[in-house]
Amino acid sequence: MARSTRPNWAGGDRRTPTAGPGPLVAVVGSVVLLGSVVGMIWAAVTPAMSGRVLAADSAIIPAGEFPEEFAGVGTFALLLFGYGAVAVVIAWIASRRWRGPLGFAAVAVATVAGSLIAAWVGTRVADWRFDDPRSSPVGATFDVVPDLWLDGAVRGGVGGPWVLFVCAPLAAALVYLGFALAARTGDLGVGDLPDVGVDEPLRPTPQPM
Repeated sequence: MARSTRPNWAGGDRRTPTAGPGPLVAVVGSVVLLGSVVGMIWAAVTPAMSGRVLAADSAIIPAGEFPEEFAGVGTFALLLFGYGAVAVVIAWIASRRWRGPLGFAAVAVATVAGSLIAAWVGTRVADWRFDDPRSSPVGATFDVVPDLWLDGAVRGGVGGPWVLFVCAPLAAALVYLGFALAARTGDLGVGDLPDVGVDEPLRPTPQPM
């Protein structure tokens, strides 16, 4: 008598169909547009520096206004960290089929673009809030927000003028890594891995003598 040694796989390959790019494109667009909201929030809450008009084409901001400058830049950085975290949450939920390296790369690029938009929109809204010093009379005081394209990173510090714009993608990388490590399955919950299946018990097969 011999026994059959051929396994009978009960499972099989049950991979889900490849997802279209629509959800990922929608997430990227939403994250980029969210940057404009971040810019408007910054313009509304950031501390302003006070200066004085010295002449028709000259103005000065006293050195004592440095704390306000630091606070304005720091506020923008904190908002960008929060923006990067929110972007990952949106991408993780709304584009589940794109979780993984490609999904993270899309979020990282979107947060960089959104950060630039946030700085541009925030500066424009702040300029609208405060009087233009160029139109103020000599001797008048004015309020202005700090420049977000930093010269020498932090006044003689180490780094490039773009240093603020890595805050959001850095936060996104940390949050995305946390989500990936917390996932219960190796496919990050996408469901595109094949089912291994379970072997059925081997049954004796009668053989002719």
